[in-house]
Amino acid sequence: MSIPRDNYVGEPDYPTPWTTKQPREGLRDLDEAKIVSLSPDVCLTPVGSSVVSIPYPIVDYCGHDKDYTPSVRFTGKKAMALRSCTTHVHGDAPGTKKGFKSGTVGNVCEPIGHADQVRAEGSHVIRHLDRFWMNNRNTQGEAIFVRGTETYDPPADDDPIMGSLAAQKPIQLAFDATSPEGQRLLREFMARQAEQGATQPKSGSSLGRKGNFGRPIPGGGLAGAAIALGEIQNQYYAGSRLWRLRNSLEEQGTVVDPSNPRELQALSNYSENLGGTSFIKRNFFAPMTEDEALNQLKMELQEVRKQEAREATEAVLNSKRLEAAVGQGVRVDVDEGEWPCIVGPYKYVETICPGEAHHIIPDMVYRLGTAPETQTEKESTAGRIPNSPTYNQGQAICLSPGMHRTDDDAVHKSLNPALASLGQNYNPQGTAPLGKIRDEAHKAIDRIEGLPEKCKKMAKDAADAQVNIKFRQPGRTTLRPPRLPGGQGVIDVLKAGTY
Repeated sequence: MSIPRDNYVGEPDYPTPWTTKQPREGLRDLDEAKIVSLSPDVCLTPVGSSVVSIPYPIVDYCGHDKDYTPSVRFTGKKAMALRSCTTHVHGDAPGTKKGFKSGTVGNVCEPIGHADQVRAEGSHVIRHLDRFWMNNRNTQGEAIFVRGTETYDPPADDDPIMGSLAAQKPIQLAFDATSPEGQRLLREFMARQAEQGATQPKSGSSLGRKGNFGRPIPGGGLAGAAIALGEIQNQYYAGSRLWRLRNSLEEQGTVVDPSNPRELQALSNYSENLGGTSFIKRNFFAPMTEDEALNQLKMELQEVRKQEAREATEAVLNSKRLEAAVGQGVRVDVDEGEWPCIVGPYKYVETICPGEAHHIIPDMVYRLGTAPETQTEKESTAGRIPNSPTYNQGQAICLSPGMHRTDDDAVHKSLNPALASLGQNYNPQGTAPLGKIRDEAHKAIDRIEGLPEKCKKMAKDAADAQVNIKFRQPGRTTLRPPRLPGGQGVIDVLKAGTY
């Protein structure tokens, strides 16, 4: 029996370090990977007029890297190898008279344990649970790198997947109208349509609107219109085919009101006397193809967009704050059937925008911390990079909620991941030149289908004017502010205003 080189005996139900049955996470340039002391870091510490030995629990972060492998990366991050070290421990700062054994304080961590078979640039790779010398060999510690273990609840039993059979109502595609049973079903269906009658619109800001063939337009904007195909077929069967039958009869000289029970009975009698089923099948029960359903959905979406744009334009033109906003440099351009174009300082765009005001270059780019909440904070340059506009001064554009957040081409759905990816290319990561950030903002604006082209140009011109000659200055690209201690490099670069 061979003696293991490490005295670590393993955790319950976890493989011992000298086995390879379950590979362990490799350490890399991430602050999530930590080195935690197993025994205290004993340092000489002044206490009054005396110097005493005090034990300190210490920790270091793998993001404080030195001599990592630039050509070998795990998940895009430089790998830690046996030749590597972290630059300084945290927690023993009061021990200013230095470590009892090492004569240092806040010093490096060097790996002891390592992978036997895996190397990077010729040096053994370091893993989760490997041992380390800490504070220049003043004590020992262990690497801890456990990824998130949270789980998610399964879907509720009463929450069917959109588009599945459980989400659909029964759909009657066709039947033989010449049979007595078919005639009975036809009469029952038309009678049910008559009993439902017309519904009165509810009071409030949102009234029911009718689209093509008299069917209600789905609520909730464009997101609400994206319903399952089976539901579209239900609406089409119950609405459009009834109206197509009525219109066909009108072409032959018979005017029918489907909401009138007597006329419905006459319609039923008329269908019985047609002398065949081809008319009924062709005009009433012909099945709806997927292409037809999708085309119908597109028509409804176009109608929703136009109606939304008309209502937004009316709200802008009737706003009591319009004149004041224009006087503060806000540019307004409206066209029939198009979303109103409003571009200018965020503070004044927000006052007349019928949708949601959006910073064309996200305000997070200029901030060191979280978003301001009070008006005083929004007017201040505190906690922001040099030469930046305030939150209220930043150039903004008025977008619908769909354009801003929910549609497939929404600006934040494309811009946020684009900036996160851009920030990976610069040192420190999480930053990028304002000129590059502006270019990504241009692309996100161009992707919004419902925004008029001239409005896109106005927005991009405003972004150009805001960046101006500061295109080389670094800005933030992450949604979350930089965190200490690992984010100190980001904060220093942003405060300095240069790389």
